[in-house]
Amino acid sequence: MKKRPGLIIIFMLFVILALSLVQVSLSNRIATDGAKLAKIDQQIDGYKKQNAILGEQALGAASFTIIANKAQKLGFVPEKSPIYLSTPLPLALKQ
Repeated sequence: MKKRPGLIIIFMLFVILALSLVQVSLSNRIATDGAKLAKIDQQIDGYKKQNAILGEQALGAASFTIIANKAQKLGFVPEKSPIYLSTPLPLALKQ
């Protein structure tokens, strides 16, 4: 009977030591994950800014005035009277 309290104390010390090691390991992992998360957040912010800039550039390049200016520089002129290759069919055929 006297050996039981000694075994219980040794077992409790072992459990306390094991739990302390688990806590240290988890704390270390959480600390490094926080740094990685901060780096990823910075990358996301950079990509959002770049996406906004590219969106503005795409809208600017697709505007009608820019397209008209580029067409004029390339020698395109507006056609006053359109030319049809074939006569259009009537909307409803007579029966």
